[in-house]
Amino acid sequence: MKRKVLFFLLLLTIIPNIHAQTDLAPSSKSAILMDFSTGEVLYAKNENAPLPPASMTKIMSMLLIMEEIEANNLHFDDYVTISKNASSMGGSQLFLQENEKYQVKELLKGIAVASGNDVAVTKKQLYF
Repeated sequence: MKRKVLFFLLLLTIIPNIHAQTDLAPSSKSAILMDFSTGEVLYAKNENAPLPPASMTKIMSMLLIMEEIEANNLHFDDYVTISKNASSMGGSQLFLQENEKYQVKELLKGIAVASGNDVAVTKKQLYF
């Protein structure tokens, strides 16, 4: 009986360490998993590493743009000036140049079709 109790206590001390060392996203540069209702971080891997915007960020950018259009705060034919920050983005991009002007409808296509990081950052600067 003592052996079983000792084995169980040993397992209780080892299991949290195994869980803490498990890489849930071995092929990802960074990751974060949060509990939606509490905001508690359940898993994090290089969560503060600066990286180009990922696809989910671009989808959320498009959603925000469409909400602004729906609220009549922005229009498909409005022009947006490309910032220096947007023109310097890496990863998948449209190679937008600083101070060039594009219509919102053109930039939306650039996010949706070419997955342009530079376009997503331009939109982000409009609203945040």
